[in-house]
Amino acid sequence: MSSTSSDRSQGPRLLYVDNLRALVIVLVFFTHVAEVFNPWDEWHITNDVRSRAVGEIAVVLAPWIMPLVMLLAGVSTWYSLRHRTNGEYVRERVVRVLIPLVVGTLVLVPPQVYLERRLRGEFAGSFVAFLPRFFDGIYPRGNLSWHHLWFLAHLFAYSLVALPLFRHWQHARNDRVVARVARVCAGPFGIFWLALPLVIERQLLWGLFPERHMLAADWSNHALLFVAYIYGYILAGAAWLGADIDTEWRYALGVAVAMSVGMVLGTWFGLIPGRIPPPYTGRYLLFWTVYAVGAWAWMVAALGAARRWLGHDTPPLRYAHAMSYVWYLVHQPVIIGAAYVVVRWETGVPQKVAALLAISAAATLVTSELLRRVPGLERVLGGAAQRPARAHSTRAHTPRAA
Repeated sequence: MSSTSSDRSQGPRLLYVDNLRALVIVLVFFTHVAEVFNPWDEWHITNDVRSRAVGEIAVVLAPWIMPLVMLLAGVSTWYSLRHRTNGEYVRERVVRVLIPLVVGTLVLVPPQVYLERRLRGEFAGSFVAFLPRFFDGIYPRGNLSWHHLWFLAHLFAYSLVALPLFRHWQHARNDRVVARVARVCAGPFGIFWLALPLVIERQLLWGLFPERHMLAADWSNHALLFVAYIYGYILAGAAWLGADIDTEWRYALGVAVAMSVGMVLGTWFGLIPGRIPPPYTGRYLLFWTVYAVGAWAWMVAALGAARRWLGHDTPPLRYAHAMSYVWYLVHQPVIIGAAYVVVRWETGVPQKVAALLAISAAATLVTSELLRRVPGLERVLGGAAQRPARAHSTRAHTPRAA
């Protein structure tokens, strides 16, 4: 998630990673717009009339979009650790992840909670009057929350927890575990063996830990995201994984599409999410197997396509991946602010969706650009509000090099 230009000054980057990251943040934006009209979820701001067609956007993207962002963060970690001591790396994580998390929680989240409480009739005063109440209890019963910034909290924790493991892999000349995994994945469709940890953790942990996005209790999502983070680190440093992705990604795309079709049909006919089978029944184990394999298949397909087609450098792409982090920080407050107005219009769902997309996209771009121009704000935003890097040689950034 963090900006990468400082790493470019120290060594070559993979352009497909930067470009894919920017594209994924755009998909996160579309997911959150869709949540306003999603009939299978109760988001922070929701329209009275829902749309199954719009809600399917969230259904298709939700299983894999944030794990893919975490995987790309693991790739960035490999590059960051190449040129930093442990102390320098931890300081970088504090600046790029922890500070934006704290500042964003105090500045970007209160307006979101305030508008939600106002729309639901749970608070009638001004925003200034609401601010002291932001610290009353933990959301959703209370108000204190980090909302979409939960990802930064998870990423900061994973960065510290995984540091000893990553240093071990850096210094071990022939790590037996990684070498053994490479041999297993070398055969046809071998890349799908990497879905096995995701399958096991979903089957075991989902039924035990119902809390979501709580750092101390969200162990099912921790397992999924942490494994994706580790896979990203391996992808950046191990040529065999990139080669396997290049070979298998088209097959993975077929599996991914089949999974998404199954999810769409399941929601359309009311089988999920409200009727997920009881924990540890046969249908429960089958559901989470399909879910986890499909999520991994989408990640492999996205990585393979990006390695094939997103390894080039253009001014728009440089701007996009220079600004993608700040887009992530500001997009949800913007969507919630726009949705607060749009959902109260007396018009149809298609018109509301179009208006919310246009208003939120324009406001996100303008707000991000204005923030980039505020002197001294770059450090608060974790180095995100920076000028796009100049063009640099693409020869060292070939999408085939892992």
